[in-house]
Amino acid sequence: MLHHLYPTGRLRRWPYFWRIMALYLLGFACYGLPALAEYQFNDTAAHWENLALAGMALCFYLFIVQIIKRLHDLNLKGWWLLLLFIPIISLGLGNALYFVSGTDGPNRFGPAPGQSAAEPVLVA
Repeated sequence: MLHHLYPTGRLRRWPYFWRIMALYLLGFACYGLPALAEYQFNDTAAHWENLALAGMALCFYLFIVQIIKRLHDLNLKGWWLLLLFIPIISLGLGNALYFVSGTDGPNRFGPAPGQSAAEPVLVA
């Protein structure tokens, strides 16, 4: 389970999609935590804001890890995620992460997801 915390390995389209959606939901929940605490407990202490900030930072880190794993499935290095900060290019790369199929079989970042490293690879 800890391998989800590190930017190694590969990630296919559908698991990427569901993980990103879960991270968005978790990020929104963290963002709303201080307002929820104020509404429910009538507590405006700064520790709620700090807890929300820590949660959003964790979501951001996990978001970057998922992008890197998806880029690895496309046989691209993780540095390609820097292109996501360029406005027009980010649209194309962001859509490619969702819609372009990954590399069939093993690539330089490891075996195909769902295939163990010790499993033989059939090459035609």
